[in-house]
Amino acid sequence: MTRAAACLSLFLIASTSPAAVRPGTELWRWLTGAGILSSPAIGPDGSVYIGADDGKLYAVSAAGSNRWVFPTYQVVEAPPLIGPDGTIYVSSTVGVFYALDFEGSMRWAFSPPTGGPGSPAMGSEGEIYFGSFFGPFYALNDAGTPQWTFPTGGNGFSAPAIGSDGCIYFGSIDHQVYCLAPDGRLRWKFPTSGFVVASPALGTDQTVYIGSYDKRFYAIDRNGNMKWVFETGADIVSSAAVGPDGTVYFGSSDHKVYALSPDGRLRWEFLTGGRVISSPALAADRTLYAGSDDANLYAINVANGKARWTFAAGSFIHSSPAIARDGTVYIGSGNRIVFAIKGSAGPAAGPWPMYRQNAQRTGRKATPGGSGRRTVFIP
Repeated sequence: MTRAAACLSLFLIASTSPAAVRPGTELWRWLTGAGILSSPAIGPDGSVYIGADDGKLYAVSAAGSNRWVFPTYQVVEAPPLIGPDGTIYVSSTVGVFYALDFEGSMRWAFSPPTGGPGSPAMGSEGEIYFGSFFGPFYALNDAGTPQWTFPTGGNGFSAPAIGSDGCIYFGSIDHQVYCLAPDGRLRWKFPTSGFVVASPALGTDQTVYIGSYDKRFYAIDRNGNMKWVFETGADIVSSAAVGPDGTVYFGSSDHKVYALSPDGRLRWEFLTGGRVISSPALAADRTLYAGSDDANLYAINVANGKARWTFAAGSFIHSSPAIARDGTVYIGSGNRIVFAIKGSAGPAAGPWPMYRQNAQRTGRKATPGGSGRRTVFIP
């Protein structure tokens, strides 16, 4: 081989290597059988798990190939949850809550008497918490046996968040934000003036950040007292991300993504072309990813609130992005497609960098040394 040919060969290898791919480039796509409202979760081996409106949970490898498909026979809107041992937990909208093993076989199933299990969270010892669309809030042990239930003044709950002390936070369509003790006793409830379907995000000091259909975004202290409130132009379904410096990021149906300081002052707002139902995710290089009903995924520089790049998904994005350790961004869209997109950094180190706190969607920040449960490497 001549020297020129050798140089050309090396150039071609370098230009097609993953490191040479520009952020915002599509790495692969996977087609499901219907539109996607669910958000992706990432498993121990980098596999991506996501539900679709065709009633199926899809497991796709990190390289974009099919691993398996599990039929629930009902719409799957909630994101799956990946346990520390690799167990996959998923809700079907109308009927059954499932626990699956790595190969997609069912370990156990729980059918709430009133149906409609919602998005789950996992406690430090494997407890599973979720609300239901037509009944109470549930706590199950890791074998799927009910431990307690808690009724509210209205059916329908947001996805819960678990604090460092084991307390469980969630919103309800009765306009309240609830805080329960680990044994299911009410610690406090906080009133808003609208449905609360956004999931809480928790700050380093256990401040609860949550939006409501009343157009307001609330910061509530760990005792249930309001610290501050910020008003947007429309209802808030998007859940917040909280950065290492305490900045809070969320979307609103007024088409905007907001960045607020820890004391509730506006730092910047970013206008999209549609409602922002999707919950933003923050990367370690201070890039914020947010989807919109205008069919775009935006990568926003949080230093100035300006777009770094935009990815056109072809349909609305209600799905919330997941960021893998290698920086890959995964998102679902209304046109049945799961996208893997080149990102620029892994998740930020803040207290709540993305929807459900992490890419496994546990709804809880891990406490080092705080659990005796076996853990595995999570990509």
